[in-house]
Amino acid sequence: MPKLTYHPGLSNEAYHALDAVSPSRLKLLNRSPLHYFDRYLAPDREPQESTPAMQVGTAFHTAVLEPDLWSATVAVQTEKWDRRTTAGKAAAAQFEQEAAGKIILTVDDAARVQAMAAAVRAHPAARFILAMEGQREASYAWNDPTTWVNCKTRPDFHTADRRFVVDLKSTIDASRDAFTKSIANYDYHVQTAWNLDALEAETFLTIAVESQRPYAVAVYPASAALIAAGQRRIQAAMEQLAECLASGNWTGYGDQIQDPIDLPSWNHD
Repeated sequence: MPKLTYHPGLSNEAYHALDAVSPSRLKLLNRSPLHYFDRYLAPDREPQESTPAMQVGTAFHTAVLEPDLWSATVAVQTEKWDRRTTAGKAAAAQFEQEAAGKIILTVDDAARVQAMAAAVRAHPAARFILAMEGQREASYAWNDPTTWVNCKTRPDFHTADRRFVVDLKSTIDASRDAFTKSIANYDYHVQTAWNLDALEAETFLTIAVESQRPYAVAVYPASAALIAAGQRRIQAAMEQLAECLASGNWTGYGDQIQDPIDLPSWNHD
């Protein structure tokens, strides 16, 4: 297994700035090598701005995993200013100055994030798991021994002995059927296998929290079949990435005429 390098105290922004492969990068590679190259390797690539949804997600992780950092990393905009007036402009400018470098949330978003965090703390299994001794938001890097590609990971939580790795997910529907679809749609199984293999852990647990009332929570262990599917995807993607890096050929959807296209199976008459 790869030798991990631990980066203590690395911020979320600094982690994402590390030039290394992660599950989110492999997901884009699965779309096409061209998309991967354009996002991460192109000399004229555009900087990726954090979306409002990403900001809320980061705040949610902070509220659950590192609540002591809430005030230092999150600013809640409690007022709406009329920027057409001198007073409004001044008040807005003062808030923006004080909130520089922080995640800015509306009152409603902040309340929703805190309600979700409270639901996690109120859930017996989730509370027990996160109360175990371990590391929160720890950053690791390594060199893949097969492809020699630099890799990284930042699991939400893992126990001190690294037997258990825990991922915190917000979702519209945390029921088993709906969350199973989310796993497939968002490649969560790739992230699962990635973290398990990197940390040589035994069990992967997902704490799924609904983002709307009643903020229901479910804790799901990953099955052996799910992990194996993720490992197969990782192996294929890493081999493809190594080939692209060696050849310099970053194809899109193919250079030739494709096979005939049809309606999706669910839309056939």
